[in-house]
Amino acid sequence: MVSRRGFLREFSGGVVATGALARSGASVAAWEGGQVIAPTLSIANLKPSGQLDEAYWWKVRSQFNILDGMTFMNNGTEGPVPRVVLEANERFFREIAENPSDNYRREEIDQVRALVAGFVGADAGEIALTRSTTEGMNIFSHGLDWKAGDEVIYCTHEHGGGIGVLTTLTKRVGIKPVLVEIPSPPPSIDHIVSLYEKAITPRTKVIMVSHMTYVTGLVTPVKELADLAHRRGLLISVDGAHPLGMMDLNLKALNVDHYAAAGQKWLMCGTGTGVCYIKREVQERIWPLMGPPGDPKDGAKKYEAIGQRDVPSVLGMTAAVELQKAIGKANIEARVRFLSGRFRAGLKTMPGVKMWTSEDPAFAAGLTLFSVRDIPMANVQQAILSRDRIYIRTMTTGNLNACRAATHIYNMPAEVDHLLDSIRHVAENSSRYMTVAAH
Repeated sequence: MVSRRGFLREFSGGVVATGALARSGASVAAWEGGQVIAPTLSIANLKPSGQLDEAYWWKVRSQFNILDGMTFMNNGTEGPVPRVVLEANERFFREIAENPSDNYRREEIDQVRALVAGFVGADAGEIALTRSTTEGMNIFSHGLDWKAGDEVIYCTHEHGGGIGVLTTLTKRVGIKPVLVEIPSPPPSIDHIVSLYEKAITPRTKVIMVSHMTYVTGLVTPVKELADLAHRRGLLISVDGAHPLGMMDLNLKALNVDHYAAAGQKWLMCGTGTGVCYIKREVQERIWPLMGPPGDPKDGAKKYEAIGQRDVPSVLGMTAAVELQKAIGKANIEARVRFLSGRFRAGLKTMPGVKMWTSEDPAFAAGLTLFSVRDIPMANVQQAILSRDRIYIRTMTTGNLNACRAATHIYNMPAEVDHLLDSIRHVAENSSRYMTVAAH
């Protein structure tokens, strides 16, 4: 099975995808010798020039400094930073250290804003560059004028970054959360929309929803829910922590009022980065979280009044976005779906394994949730890590006893197969892992 030691650092043209990955003679030395750090390739050199075969994806993989022997599949918490982004951040940090008089870099940050806006299908005046998804969710929810009794609808699998502010507003203002329970997996888009529609009352003000739930990886029909919200005179706020950098986003096409996203996950530009979209037409209804009310001509920049910010990380977002543009947003989404589809297909046939994520590609992308018999999830996670050096995470929301695996562009099909073999081993030896995560 392929570990980090087998992730190739030489591309002689002899690497092809034929089930188990074939390796050229030049690559065998890299395989047997362990990790060999490849030179940093320019973004232009990572732009596909032909077929997107496994040799191309090995080339992409070579630009990540993942530990030797580690298969990392927790991108949904934080993704590894590709070398081109790491080096850009280091360069900006050094420049500011050497010349602190040029520390704000406002014009360059505006250029980042414009780049990000084009990347997600928005106008620059609708984009605030934030420090996290949670900050973006707080900007919107704290910025609204709420009254006691106003209702907000959200499902039981929402992340704390989105519902935490609503919990505060419940205590401080007296708003009323209205929860909907979505089956895992759901039967249809219409079924999901009907659950939200039935929850609407004359007191409803906002629908808050995750574009992709962090729990089961459900891809929610955001466009259909946005249309529902607007038909009923409501606002829709979207926790988009995961799709940015995973899916081919177009926020205008989604017709949402607000969308908060993370930079450290699938966009892979490191911690302290995020994107908050607020539609121009609703900005006058959303007060800034910090600072003065702001000038309408500044658009969403008024939501960035946080004081001194981590300028290098913001400027480093340019390299992350340009890398994804070079590879191609549609190519990235297709690759993520290919890998996760391979994983779910393997889980589906495995005795003793329950898959919580939908098999329907309309409802699933890069996150997959599964359980192995009744084995405590922490034991499953530790067994897989100890035995095969594959890192996934546990999922504790509600009464779930499950683990979640994430697949992104730096993962390879052989890694997916390796994880499946590891899960199969745990399922077939369940008695060993019920009370302790044996090696």
